[in-house]
Amino acid sequence: MIGQILGSARLIIQILVVVAAVVLVYMWNPMNVFGGKATLKPTANMVSEIREMGEMITAEYYGEVLTSIDEVQIDFQQEPEINLQAEATFEKIQEEIVNLRNFQKLPVDQRLEIGDPNKVLKRRVRTKTLVNEVGKSNILEKLDYLGDWKNTSRMLFFNEVLSFIYLKQNDKEDVITEPLRENRLRKTLEKWYLDDSNVEWSIKAFTSDFFSSKLSDLPRREAKKKLAMIGRGTVKAGFDFKDLQNHMYYLNEEVGELHIFGLAPKILNADINPWFIPEKGIPGFDLLTYNGKVNFKDSKKVKIYAVQKLKTNARTAGIIDQAELNGGQTISRLVNLLTEVEVKKVIFHHDEIIDLTKEIQKDHYISYEEAALFERTLEVELDKIDSLKEAQEDRYNNRNLAENKLNTLVQMLKQLQTNEFEDQSLTYNHFATFWYRISEDGLIDEKDWMKIINTNKEMVNNRTAALWTNMDTLLLRAQWNVGLHQMLQDSIAIGEYLPKTMALRDWENRDLRIPVRNIALDLTDSIVSFDQFDPNNEIRDSLLHLISLEKYQPAEWDKWIKEKESIVNIGEKDSLSSFANSPSKFWLYHKDDPNHIKEVNIPLNKITFPMLLGLDIHNNVEVGNHIVFKSSENLLEDLKQPNSGQENGLTDSQLDGLEQHLTNLYTQHQAYHNRDFLTRANHWFSEKMESKSGILDMFK
Repeated sequence: MIGQILGSARLIIQILVVVAAVVLVYMWNPMNVFGGKATLKPTANMVSEIREMGEMITAEYYGEVLTSIDEVQIDFQQEPEINLQAEATFEKIQEEIVNLRNFQKLPVDQRLEIGDPNKVLKRRVRTKTLVNEVGKSNILEKLDYLGDWKNTSRMLFFNEVLSFIYLKQNDKEDVITEPLRENRLRKTLEKWYLDDSNVEWSIKAFTSDFFSSKLSDLPRREAKKKLAMIGRGTVKAGFDFKDLQNHMYYLNEEVGELHIFGLAPKILNADINPWFIPEKGIPGFDLLTYNGKVNFKDSKKVKIYAVQKLKTNARTAGIIDQAELNGGQTISRLVNLLTEVEVKKVIFHHDEIIDLTKEIQKDHYISYEEAALFERTLEVELDKIDSLKEAQEDRYNNRNLAENKLNTLVQMLKQLQTNEFEDQSLTYNHFATFWYRISEDGLIDEKDWMKIINTNKEMVNNRTAALWTNMDTLLLRAQWNVGLHQMLQDSIAIGEYLPKTMALRDWENRDLRIPVRNIALDLTDSIVSFDQFDPNNEIRDSLLHLISLEKYQPAEWDKWIKEKESIVNIGEKDSLSSFANSPSKFWLYHKDDPNHIKEVNIPLNKITFPMLLGLDIHNNVEVGNHIVFKSSENLLEDLKQPNSGQENGLTDSQLDGLEQHLTNLYTQHQAYHNRDFLTRANHWFSEKMESKSGILDMFK
């Protein structure tokens, strides 16, 4: 007994000596093994030093602008954007017209073969859209059936462009006031189709007409106001360093080149002071004309607009280019001082993806159009990166540039994935735009179904998937699951609309529960033509079987594993009688381990989809060898007759996946909290080495 006590005491003393030695070594910190205050690498030090500078002005512009109340009311500053959008709308309509002309040049049998290969169109529809010549009565139907007219007609200036064309075709001097009625719209398109020469298009004339229409729409009181001022002021441009990060530059010391990514000069300040040059008595604002109908608010609006015009003039004069040129010289001298590396040249890489990300993030909300543009730009950037990696000349530097670009993409994706996307329940992710396109028309047909199948198969092999989730395939699958679950939850129609006809006398007695669309009435034959929805229950069942039941977020998962109270063993089945329903917890019972019922203090809807398991109706569900309890009034009875997950249409594979997910959760939790002394010590050392700049950095 005494020997055992002495042996235990010796072991305790040895442990205390080891712990004391570790503490002493850490406090002594020989050769800075555990990091120190003054061992930042030159590059990291450079970034922090430059970031602390905040803003740096590298170019200034002095000028004067003439501004009137009319400009404020109709905002001439929008002219470049209006020109761009209107030109795109005109070209798209022109493209649709040309495509229709080309189609009509084909023989009738070829038109029928291309337009109705499966012969599903009714005779009247087929004749009207494919056989007959183009005329006022069918041009809209032909454009809609053969082209992308639905999306074309949604373009921003569609109504204004066609109204402008109508006025020019008919030699009218009016201005655009309202959209064309259908009869005029058909006549305008018919004339356009028959002869391009009657389409007088001038973007300058359109813009002038557009602004004239805005002025004519102003209330009479506003239209009578007269106010004009001259404003003299200053615009300053330069760099804002507060968001500078390590991944945003690459310093090639051999040739003295500093490559900077995503840091572009911008307007830092624009102002028109009350006195432009006080010592000479030159005012910032000169009043040219006004009438008694203007007030202080009108004056304030004109002054604000004057500053906007001043900024526009400064950009036109090249202030941004000058700021970049001067800034490159200043930054090179600054880096020389901070790193003792001679920088001969500073190269700014104006990555479109960075500028686009900043623009999208302004309102912390991502629309489909913004997301689609971002993803197209992402593909372009990946192509550039591939080209840099494959380049044979200067391979080392090109690969370093490619790595910097790739790191930039990862950072941009991380930032955007914290924002809301449209009305989806999950934040923006790899599948957000895919599910939006599928659900946009409120229908999942055979074509959509094939897209879903192919995306599900190629999910992991997609070249951008790894970027979105940092190689975490479980997270990728979880994001897919949430999107697919949203489709099922929204009860989107699954099937297709098939053309049908019905006698007019039977129309009012039809089954109103069946959706119809594209209704057309033929009074001559007393027939109603329409498209009737035909549901596809087979696809609905298949959609359910595509979803995995696991939910997963890495940060949440890590938090649950580290918190000891996340999962606790609460005793044997015979010692418990019931579980109270709680939104913040659930219980797990393993059939082969009845002595350890687990209380999981995590909301069940963070782990899986309770509704798919039937837990919105039942209080428990059998998942393989486990029973998941939401609540229980009589535990022993519920254990004898649990509800089967397969009753809800789930497959063995889906339930097996969920069981493995639950098992991973509690086994990882158990392993983390049952670590031995050495494992905990290694983990502690690893964290210290990661969070500090240690001895290894000195030899890099």
